[in-house]
Amino acid sequence: MSRQRQINKKEEIKQLILNTAREIMVKEGIDKISIRKITNTLDYSPGIVYHYFKDKEEIIETLLKEGYGEILNSIRVIKDYEKEPEKEIRERFISYINAVLEFSDYYLAIVLSDKVSILQYTSMLHKGVSEDRKSIKILCDSIRKGIQLNQFKECNVELTAQALWVSIFGLTVRLIIEGEIDIEQKEKLINQQLDILISGIKKQ
Repeated sequence: MSRQRQINKKEEIKQLILNTAREIMVKEGIDKISIRKITNTLDYSPGIVYHYFKDKEEIIETLLKEGYGEILNSIRVIKDYEKEPEKEIRERFISYINAVLEFSDYYLAIVLSDKVSILQYTSMLHKGVSEDRKSIKILCDSIRKGIQLNQFKECNVELTAQALWVSIFGLTVRLIIEGEIDIEQKEKLINQQLDILISGIKKQ
């Protein structure tokens, strides 16, 4: 077997392990992932899994970085609008919601977990969150820009960003739980939520 084929084979096995762990997470919850369940599903020996991952926690961490990270990237790819912070906020939240709905089962399995090792990636309510969560930092930057442009009220920027985020999180979870909502209704709900939230921070 050529070196490139060996590399491809190793990557294939690694992804198979991750895909199996992801299926367990979606069906049973992230806490139910275990080396034993993975090996039983794949009919592998534990040694094969340990060859690619140090332990279960490394598998979970990899899943978090791949999946939840992709969802959060939906916020970061939206362009900055120099004079229109409201437009930035709207577009980033809409992009975020749509990304979440695309990976809804995966998202719920992660964000509804109260496991400490998961919360180190997903917690959003602690003081100083804008320093270690890029998504909140981006939102803070947009709010701060609105204040500087005299479009938004003076406020505690981080607390405001957290409040906005939690409100959108609530709507997003309900959209997932209630399932088949037609596109027109979904868009109306999202826009109405954003109208209400942004009106609370805009200068009259």
